[in-house]
Amino acid sequence: MSLYAEVLPDPGRALGQLFTYRVPEHLQDAVRVGSQVLVPFGPRTVVGLVGALRSRSGRQDLKDVESVLADVPALSADSLALAEWMARYYICELGEALRPFLPEGMSYRISRRFRLTGQPIPPEVLRRPDAGPIAEHLQSAEKEVSIGSLRRLLPASRLQRGLRLLKSRGLVGERALLLPPRARERQVRLLEVAVAAGEVDRYCEARANRAPARVAALRVALVAGASPAGELARRAGVSVAAIRGLVDDGMLRARWIPVRRRPWAQAADALGEPPALTPEQSAAVAAVTAAVDSGEHASFLLYGVTASGKTEVFLRAIERVLAAGKQAIVLLPEISLTAQAIGVYRGRFGERVALVHSALSLGERWDEWQRIRSGDAGVVLGARSAIFAPVPKLGLVVVDEEHETSYKQEQAPRYHAREVALKRGELSRCPVLLASATPAIETFYDAEKGRHKLLRLPRRVEDRPLPTARVIDMRGSEGRQTILSSALRQAVAARLREGEQVILFLNRRGFATFLLCPTCGRAVRCKECGVALKYHRDARQVRCHHCNYAEVAPDICANCGSHQIRFSGFGTERVERELRRILPAARPGRMDRDTTSGKGAHVRIVGQFRSAETNVLIGTQMVAKGFDFPGVTLVGVISADTSLNLPDFRAAERTFQLLTQVSGRAGRGEKEGEVIVQTYRPDDDSIRAAAAHDYESFYRNEIESRRELNYPPVSQLVNLVVSSEEEEAASHRAGVIADALRRAGGERVQVLGPAPAPLPRLRRRYRWHVMLKGPQGEVQGVVREALVGLGTAEAGMLAVDVDPVSLM
Repeated sequence: MSLYAEVLPDPGRALGQLFTYRVPEHLQDAVRVGSQVLVPFGPRTVVGLVGALRSRSGRQDLKDVESVLADVPALSADSLALAEWMARYYICELGEALRPFLPEGMSYRISRRFRLTGQPIPPEVLRRPDAGPIAEHLQSAEKEVSIGSLRRLLPASRLQRGLRLLKSRGLVGERALLLPPRARERQVRLLEVAVAAGEVDRYCEARANRAPARVAALRVALVAGASPAGELARRAGVSVAAIRGLVDDGMLRARWIPVRRRPWAQAADALGEPPALTPEQSAAVAAVTAAVDSGEHASFLLYGVTASGKTEVFLRAIERVLAAGKQAIVLLPEISLTAQAIGVYRGRFGERVALVHSALSLGERWDEWQRIRSGDAGVVLGARSAIFAPVPKLGLVVVDEEHETSYKQEQAPRYHAREVALKRGELSRCPVLLASATPAIETFYDAEKGRHKLLRLPRRVEDRPLPTARVIDMRGSEGRQTILSSALRQAVAARLREGEQVILFLNRRGFATFLLCPTCGRAVRCKECGVALKYHRDARQVRCHHCNYAEVAPDICANCGSHQIRFSGFGTERVERELRRILPAARPGRMDRDTTSGKGAHVRIVGQFRSAETNVLIGTQMVAKGFDFPGVTLVGVISADTSLNLPDFRAAERTFQLLTQVSGRAGRGEKEGEVIVQTYRPDDDSIRAAAAHDYESFYRNEIESRRELNYPPVSQLVNLVVSSEEEEAASHRAGVIADALRRAGGERVQVLGPAPAPLPRLRRRYRWHVMLKGPQGEVQGVVREALVGLGTAEAGMLAVDVDPVSLM
């Protein structure tokens, strides 16, 4: 029987075409859809992914699949279907869409190795800007060099040109080396008694005087059973050398056993009896569990005020999923939130909970992936990448805080986890539950249009009141001189005297917004992006928050030589320092990207605040999302205007959501909460609505504004960003693309631009963008038609962002 495989070579690269290969007879039982295989591709051998199997092909000149990589898991048919949908919807190649399904370290890789052949290298080759650096590097290395080390020498295009030239002249040879997955099962070596009890007694009698340490260790091993060598030595009070002696004597033998790595094991489990449900919670649980029982796809929007008990609705629905022998995925917008949530979910479901996010080590991710795939883990908890977890029996997907922009991936594939979750639920025929106190305008609009069933939780559990809000006008003289207004300072001091806790929110990290020379007016700027560098006092550095470029903070102006450099603006680091200065009773902790970069940092910071080791938590938007700290009675918003001033049509929505969410952290325990909002725009509609906890009035005003301007959700938006190291090339290419879009779209769509992007330079590349607005479901076709007509000239220059959450 003939069998043919449609294979995507080198999955993860920006390839969109499947290539047909013949499957040899001896591999036909092993290969299946989703298998990883080795195939020849041009002059190289690459790892490929089988996308389909066919019983016939019209071509005779086909190459054979070389082998099936059977010890790595295959992708499911549902996963392949989801990746194909992502490629169509987000206008990317299938290879790009498959990247999230093949986590780093879990697949085979081909390592390309290069060496000199020994032929003399002509001087004109050494002088070439593409081939010369490669040849010199290989000469100095005197051994095979990987493609990774060569990529550090030259940009990709020059590197490929140089390699082609050197190989075509026979100066450089290439070898492909198959490397296994870096992630592997963890095994621990245990020692156990290798002989019968009688022989143990005879051994101990014979060596009681000559080797008392071995005798003591052997008697411990007889009782303890299989144990690590160090543990046996510790319990027996002997050295490890004595244990090795027992192995040499044949009294102990080694046995290797797999051991699961338990990520974030230090997170405390939240145990206790489930609370009684409110009538609104009961209705929501009934609606979702009915959908779970039906085995059909349905989508819900659980719209509930902060602290209304949305998490308990999730937990009750998941109980029904597990009882039916199925699995659930719960998405959270930030890794920081999993530090709290893992305790809640483990407290209810024990070791059936798996954790998936980018802060896990390769080994931890491997272990969790295997538990999910085998069905041992019934609940998958994690950030946006968890939606791609290999869940074989999916029964429910929950997207908590569905409005959060962190669900959008910024690099290709530029997917939104909420939309991917809805599509995965449809493909898996299971319900999807979206939840938020401040739903995205698009989501609430869809609920009103009937795409999602709307479930409401209009009051807090136990009828606790929402926090009262005070808006502080910072336009007076006080606002120019202080970080904390007198009202906020006094309120913080009063709460700390009562033994209560406070959250201070500022969506800017670092110590100062920028360093400015008052003599010449020059700010210290990033050499890669052109933006002002932020000052970080703890590290004595100025740092770019876009490309992470950093340098030592200067004492002298590089432009005019002045010694009068000053700090301007402030971030979370400076707020922490100011708080320590004015309030000795404060024990502040800080949660931002600078303090959470280390492994386990999220758990540590959350644990310290929960245990009251710290009594003030200062943070960026990380602290605004879903945390439940019963001791917090005051939330201070230090600058409500940060997001309001962004050049983005969603600026008002983001401001309202951030203020409402961070306000919702107050008053979740026995005592009532208070929110103090500092702003230079106290009359802005979004700030007034947030202070009044009035989402629906904000939504009505905002949706009318979107209709007037034809912005989502009444239309669909695509942002096309062209970048180049030459500004003229970027602007010219953006103009060509804009013209092509106008030709392809005609009257159906509106093309805006080209224009410089709001962030006009990033990582040494100039950026221009073109925006396309049009009816839902039509814009992708217009973009594809326009780009097909342009060919491949924009490769490496163009980023297509469907449904962008930021226009920066």
